[in-house]
Amino acid sequence: MKQFSTIFFKLGYFLILTMTAIALLFLAGQILLSHTYIPLHIAEGVQFVSNPWYFYPLLLLFLLGLFLIRPLLEKLSGKHLFLGLSLLFLAAAIFLITSYSGRIRADARHVFYAAIAFNQGDYSSLTTVGSYLYRNPHQLGLMTLERLYAYISPTTQFAFVMNILWTLLSNFLIYKITALLTAKEIIQKYTILLTFLFLPQLFFVLFVYGTIPGLFFCLLSLYAFIQLEQKGRLLYALLGAASIGMACLLRNNYMIFALMLMGVCLLSAFYKWSWKKPLAIVLIAAAIVFPGKFLTGYYENLIGQSIGEGTPKIAYITMGLRDDPNRQTLGGWYDAYNTKILKRNQYNEKQAREMATRDLKDLLIHFIKNPGYALKFFYEKVKSTWTEPTFQSVWTGPQIERQQYMKPAVLRSIYEERAGYQLVNFLLLILLAAIYLLSCGFVLRKYFIAEERLRPFDLYPFIFLLGGGLFHFFWETKSQYVYIYVLLLIPAAAQSLVELGDWWQERKEKRTL
Repeated sequence: MKQFSTIFFKLGYFLILTMTAIALLFLAGQILLSHTYIPLHIAEGVQFVSNPWYFYPLLLLFLLGLFLIRPLLEKLSGKHLFLGLSLLFLAAAIFLITSYSGRIRADARHVFYAAIAFNQGDYSSLTTVGSYLYRNPHQLGLMTLERLYAYISPTTQFAFVMNILWTLLSNFLIYKITALLTAKEIIQKYTILLTFLFLPQLFFVLFVYGTIPGLFFCLLSLYAFIQLEQKGRLLYALLGAASIGMACLLRNNYMIFALMLMGVCLLSAFYKWSWKKPLAIVLIAAAIVFPGKFLTGYYENLIGQSIGEGTPKIAYITMGLRDDPNRQTLGGWYDAYNTKILKRNQYNEKQAREMATRDLKDLLIHFIKNPGYALKFFYEKVKSTWTEPTFQSVWTGPQIERQQYMKPAVLRSIYEERAGYQLVNFLLLILLAAIYLLSCGFVLRKYFIAEERLRPFDLYPFIFLLGGGLFHFFWETKSQYVYIYVLLLIPAAAQSLVELGDWWQERKEKRTL
């Protein structure tokens, strides 16, 4: 049995690092050649843009600066660094919030105002045929959280403030998770620095959606399961399951994170057996299923009628494989197919599901008959999703076409797609390239050079990246969906920085001998 466990773990380890190395080599190569640009005035518009010549020297300068800042980081404590950067983030986020009227749009607006209406006894968004929650009952978890917000203050400004809190807590958990997995303080400090340099988190403060609070609960779950691995207390298993269940309620896409946790726990069981690890897998599976059923039951009792599936899930896969020539988006991006399919079928969910299935079969047949087109389609879909530096964090904010305005000139320059937006794009392009290159270097070193193997929980960002990549290869895509996968590569990038610095220092010392 022990020999089988060893073979299974080694096979899983080999496959994970191999696929991650291939994925990161592809992304690093693509980001060095060109990147994706999101025009702010086009709905889901996507353009491929060549990198300017000065991108390359400035990328090298940025990487050099990260190496040179190490002595300063070593003088600071991790707590003081985190506190100082948190205060800067807080000041910038407050400036952002107070400069804006607070008007939101699209799905975020529908969910937020449905929450206020529910608190007032108006359930029409869920009960009226064709209304938003009727078509999207998967948003009930997010609406429930925003109902809690609305009890305190029914304003978007309060929701923005809560986003600040969730983001700071997430950054703290990334720091503490890194501390649990590596004893080197300098790696923890680089992780803190790069996490706060990841500016999409700042701009997403104005995006009242489930991604930000959901990420906090994902990270809390991961932290709890690492503690279970290291300390063995069952309380951590319960905390981890409850947290991932909450994350999946807020954002269904976080089921990928839940599956990643199950995969890591399975690898961990083969790495070092404990009956608590299979129990953790069962608890995670239960957390994916039962909280959603409980919440649906609560709202069915509240409104006095059953809640249907809404938009069939297969419609999102069909949309993710479509290329609508009448829209300025690339194939696979959001094109409103999912919002129209129920209406086309007079809100008959069964007929809508059958139509989406037929359309999906037609698309697959088209791909099979036209392999050249299929290759171009998926190449552009992947590249456009993963090489967009802002991850639509500015695009999801105020837009002048929607009569959403910023007051200060510096923010108008960003949100009106002038010089400020170009600068933000460029700075984030350098950061994104650095993250891909460093994390790719980390994986390749562990794969080919390092004698010490990674432990199961060290693999979490790579399993999560592979899961997200596979999911959005077929599912409807947006660059905003994948920022969480890139964000969680930062600890690997930080470790790569430290290992490269240590290697260079050792080389210098050998030369002086």
